[in-house]
Amino acid sequence: MNQQLTITTGYLPRLNKFQDLMFSCVDSWMHLDLYQQELKILAKKINNLFSIVNLLDAYMSELKKLSQSQERYAWRELTANRELTVKNDFILKTNERIERTSKSSYEEFKNELRRLQSHRSALLKQVNELRAERNELVVKKKVAEEEHKANKDTLKKEYELCVDAWGQIAKKFEAYYAFKDCDLEQVNMWMRGLSEGGTLTEIRQIVLKMANEDVAHATQNFNEIKNEFQLYKRRVQDAHDTKEYPDSFSSDKARRDYLKIKHNEAFDERKKLMEARTFLYTRRDELKGYIERIQPLHPDAGIDSLFEMLSLDRAFDAWSIFGINTAKQKRKYWEEKQKRSEKYV
Repeated sequence: MNQQLTITTGYLPRLNKFQDLMFSCVDSWMHLDLYQQELKILAKKINNLFSIVNLLDAYMSELKKLSQSQERYAWRELTANRELTVKNDFILKTNERIERTSKSSYEEFKNELRRLQSHRSALLKQVNELRAERNELVVKKKVAEEEHKANKDTLKKEYELCVDAWGQIAKKFEAYYAFKDCDLEQVNMWMRGLSEGGTLTEIRQIVLKMANEDVAHATQNFNEIKNEFQLYKRRVQDAHDTKEYPDSFSSDKARRDYLKIKHNEAFDERKKLMEARTFLYTRRDELKGYIERIQPLHPDAGIDSLFEMLSLDRAFDAWSIFGINTAKQKRKYWEEKQKRSEKYV
């Protein structure tokens, strides 16, 4: 155990380095994400300004049509091209008033068009300013992307080193009892011939499978002997109770006594196998406990923990931040994919 603890202690500086790189990734991602959010806001502002410009264009087009309406200038054209056949003070004053009103209305249209055109120009100026700001942000975003990519690449390399180092530590704990005999000979017998001497994986996948098969076989054998033993036991007991002894009484009694011995042997064999299997379950759980204790030292644990904290504000994927998909993230992805598949079945 001291060797395992020494190896684990030696791993901690590497894990600390990985965690520092992890926070560097978060920092560079936040800068990149900020630029992306600002670009989205600018895009909305530019689109809104263009929407207003389009509305102004449509409005000015309608105003021009109205200002050029023939009905509006019918009287002016009539008075300009034809002399009045009847002239008196009333007719002349009326003509002047109508002409003045028409000119006044025309000037109002022109002033409104000039005002709208001025407003349109101001909006386009804002668009150009926002575009210039957007271009600067695009450059900054590109720099941030390159920096974040470099951080993710560095983190991934360190992640692989940490996973390898953690795996070596886990193997040491998994093989803590490898090639070591115990007090139960049945367990030692099951362990013999294993290439790795009885690691956690071998206990789970090989040894417990053998143990379960042996216990099942021993239980079946015991039950068969027990049933036959009970049969002959009842025959002998019935003969004693009724005082009627059949010709087979002696052989029945001999068979009963023989089966009693076999019954006890089968019982002891099953008990021995079940105790040995229980020992294996206990050892398996002990080794699993060692692995669970070092699980927080796996690099995935740090990423998952930080990812959950960041996910409190909004949803995103860990890959965009760290360039790494942890086992938990992969499992979540496949579960969601499975749910989608089941939905369309």
